[in-house]
Amino acid sequence: MVLKKVYRWTPTFPFYYGWAILVAAFFSTFAATSVAQVVLGGVQMYILEDTNWSKTEFSFTIACGTWISGFISPFIGKLADKYGPRQLMPAALILISLCYFGIYGIPAFWAFAVGYVISRTISQPILINVVPRTVTVNFFRAKRNIALSLVTMSRPVAGAINVQLIAFITQRYGWRTAYNFLGWFSLALSIPVFFIMRKKPEELGLLPDGVKLETTYTVNDISIPVEYSWDFKSAIRTKAFWFLAAVITFVTLSSSSVSFTLVPYYVEQLGMSNLQAASIFSLGTVLALSNLLWGILADKYSPRKILIFNLCIAGIMMLFLMNLQHPYQAWIFAILWGVFSGAAGTLEQMVIAQYFGRASYGTITGAIGPMQITALGLGPTLGALIRVQFDSYAPLYICIAILYVICAGLTLAAKPPVAKQLNP
Repeated sequence: MVLKKVYRWTPTFPFYYGWAILVAAFFSTFAATSVAQVVLGGVQMYILEDTNWSKTEFSFTIACGTWISGFISPFIGKLADKYGPRQLMPAALILISLCYFGIYGIPAFWAFAVGYVISRTISQPILINVVPRTVTVNFFRAKRNIALSLVTMSRPVAGAINVQLIAFITQRYGWRTAYNFLGWFSLALSIPVFFIMRKKPEELGLLPDGVKLETTYTVNDISIPVEYSWDFKSAIRTKAFWFLAAVITFVTLSSSSVSFTLVPYYVEQLGMSNLQAASIFSLGTVLALSNLLWGILADKYSPRKILIFNLCIAGIMMLFLMNLQHPYQAWIFAILWGVFSGAAGTLEQMVIAQYFGRASYGTITGAIGPMQITALGLGPTLGALIRVQFDSYAPLYICIAILYVICAGLTLAAKPPVAKQLNP
C-alpha cells in the first residue's frame, strides 16, 4: 500500500504541469550530453593527454556509441508510445550513472569503451531525442511548436555547459572526477524525474496545454479542433511520411558534411588559424538557440512553410560559403548558418507531429532514426572523399546546395495526409 501511494503521488506546481516536464527533460538531457559526440569532441584532448590512448580507437568508440543509439531508436520509440517516460528515463539515468562510475573507477581503456558505448546508446534516444520529444508532443498542442523548440534547444545548451563543467573539474581534479560527479548527479536526478514524468496529461485529468478534461478544448478563448492520431502502420503507407523521412535523412547528411569541413575550409581557404576557425564554428553552434524564434514563427504560420523557407535559405548559403574571400565574411556566414542550420531538425519534428498526431509519435520518429544516424555517419566521410577527389570543397558545397533545394521540393510535395481511418 505504501509503495502504491508513493508511486501514485504527483507533485503540484503553480503552472501547467507540461512545463515541469520540460524542466525535468532538460536536466535529463544535461546528464546525457556528458557523453554526446559534441561534448567528447570538446574535452577529448584532456582524456587523450592523460591516458595516451590511441586516437583511432577513441574515435571508433565514440562512433560506435552514436551509431548503435540510432539503430535502437525504433525500439525505444515503441516503448515511449506504450509506457511513456516515467519508467524509461529514470532507468536510463541510473544505468548511465553506473557507466560514469565505471569510467571514473576503472582506468583501463576497455572500461571507458564499454561505459561510453552503453551510456551513449541508451541516453541518445531516451534522454535526448525520442522520449523527451514524444512526451512534449503528448503534453502540448496549441503551444507544441514552442515546446518542441525548447526541448531541441536543450541539447546545445546542455552540451555547452557540460564542456565547460568537465573542463573546469578536469583542470583541478582530473577528467575522471568530472564523470564521477556527473554519475552522482545522474543518480540523484533519477528520483525527481521518476516522480515528475507522466506519459500523457490525461493521467492528471487534463488535456494538452492544461485544458480540463470536462471542458471544451479552447486555448486563449479560441476553440481548438480535436486532434486525431495516425497509427504507425497507416503512417508509413503515406507519401508524406517517406518524403519527410527523406528530408530528415538528406538534411542530416548535408549538415554533418558541412560541420565536418567548415574548420579546415576556413583554414585552407581564408588562411585562418585553427583557433580562429574553431571560434567561428563555436559561434554557429551557440546561435542554434534561435530555435525558439522558429517555434514562434511555426505557431504563427505553419511549420511546413517555415521549413521550406529554411531549406531554400540553407541552399543559398552554400553558394555564399563557396565564395568567401575574407575572414569577416566567415563570421557573417557563421551567424546565418547558426540561425538556419539548427532549425531544420526542429521544424521537421513539428511537421511530423502536425501531420500524424501524438498517439504513435515516438514510433514514427523512432523509425526514421536508423536512416538519420546512417546519414550522420556518412556525412563526414562524404565530405572527406569529395575533398580528396577534386582537391576542392566547391563540388561538395554545390552538391549540398542541390540537396537542400531537393529537400525543399520534397517538403512542398509532402502535403498533409488524409486518412481513411483515424484514431483519436
